[in-house]
Amino acid sequence: MNTLFKSKSSYDLDKLCISRGLNFSKLMENASKSAFLKIDEKVIPNLKNFNQKILILCGPGNNGGDGILIANLFKNKGYKVDVSSPVTSISKIYKLQKKLFGSVIIDFLKFKNLKLNRYSLIIDSIYGVGLNRNFTSKTIKIIKEINKSKACKVSIDIASGINADNGELMPVSIKADHTITFVAPKIGQYLLPGKINSGKIHVVSIGEKKSEILKVSKSLKIKFNTPDLWIKNFIWPSMNDHKYKRGHVLVRSGPIVSTGASRLASISALRSGAGAVTLASDNNSLQVNASHLTAVMLKEINTADEFFNFAKQKKINTLIIGPGNGVNERTKKLVIRAIKEEFALILDADGLTSFEKNPKQLFDVLKKRKKRGNVILTPHEGEFNRLFNFGNMDKIEKTTKASNITNSTILFKGNDTVISSPKKISLISKDSSSFLSTAGSGDILAGICGGLIAQGMKSHDAAAAASWLHNEIALEAGPGLIAEDMSNVLSRIMSKKLKSIYQKFN
Repeated sequence: MNTLFKSKSSYDLDKLCISRGLNFSKLMENASKSAFLKIDEKVIPNLKNFNQKILILCGPGNNGGDGILIANLFKNKGYKVDVSSPVTSISKIYKLQKKLFGSVIIDFLKFKNLKLNRYSLIIDSIYGVGLNRNFTSKTIKIIKEINKSKACKVSIDIASGINADNGELMPVSIKADHTITFVAPKIGQYLLPGKINSGKIHVVSIGEKKSEILKVSKSLKIKFNTPDLWIKNFIWPSMNDHKYKRGHVLVRSGPIVSTGASRLASISALRSGAGAVTLASDNNSLQVNASHLTAVMLKEINTADEFFNFAKQKKINTLIIGPGNGVNERTKKLVIRAIKEEFALILDADGLTSFEKNPKQLFDVLKKRKKRGNVILTPHEGEFNRLFNFGNMDKIEKTTKASNITNSTILFKGNDTVISSPKKISLISKDSSSFLSTAGSGDILAGICGGLIAQGMKSHDAAAAASWLHNEIALEAGPGLIAEDMSNVLSRIMSKKLKSIYQKFN
């Protein structure tokens, strides 16, 4: 299921399960057994030189109770298991056992006496999803000590120290290699920096029903960006299509010293399916662009009037403004006119930063547009913060607010890309690759967005599809990927993986 939870969702689900007859003890038993089986069957078999020694670290709450039951299951199977509570006294943890289980079912060792590197596996069951305050200096020291260990670290439900709702650290967390999370992934496990410290996410059941998951997640307007959400609206060419029926994109070139970004955007717009792409180049940059391009058409355009006259004459239906254009008044005026004249528009890079001193000027003109669902803004974090000063909000909240202020689709780039549009469910990247962090990558993304919009996709679906395709490029190509490679890899992704997905849903 494409479902994400906040901390409250977990508590609400527990209540629903209990109301139909699953008592809390049974839920904890189910959760612990599911976590144990996942670790035993999926994690341990892949550990190198596993020495059978496991350390389980328990905290003072229900997450600690899960750890105690997991420890018991591992002991019963014959593993060498030590259990400790690094953040609370042994006497308190024994009281917890008596409260949860009626008696002390497992003995604890003092954390300060442990040698962490003697264990192949450390299971973190210290704090769960309810953590909402920063650690003390003592706890910070303990977490850092655990992280220094060479052992594989597996966290139960969430890595201790990650805020389940926004991915913030408190201010540190366990750096998990794996997280065994209950019922559904937590939003904080897919937002930076929590995403970094969550490792591989494994979702396990506690005995819940599908209807209960749907009920508690109904109010959360966030899902993973997966093709099933937009593939039915993806425009696949028909047998009677010709190039202009598939859309014509006009990209504004940068000056002679910065033409590369606009070429990357142009080529990827063509690769993503636009029937025709023209790169508008001034007299100085025309020859440089001509020496690099074949399929992308060129037009000498030196003024804004020439740009828009050509766009109307050739029935251009999508503009890409920003990549390499320069942060200046000229770029700003071009953007404002494009918005006022109601062109479908991809606004990236310099097209955004040109409004840094007066963002309201951009917001006001966007809000007055009559056409909806055909504008995408694609800021990275720096560009976003130059325009939007939202203070202490998580990335999902920021992106949603920005989309409402601009009446546009916001594709807020990063390893945890978030996409929001007014009155739409926000989307977040599930699988991602750090190999996208290379010069020109964002220009490729802007081009894909433009190509999809030109073919008739609405901005929310186009941004989602573009982001997914962009990420798939890096997942397939991996190390050594540079922007010049991306359009060729995009072709492979679309002709193989995306085509099979499209055929499945259509």
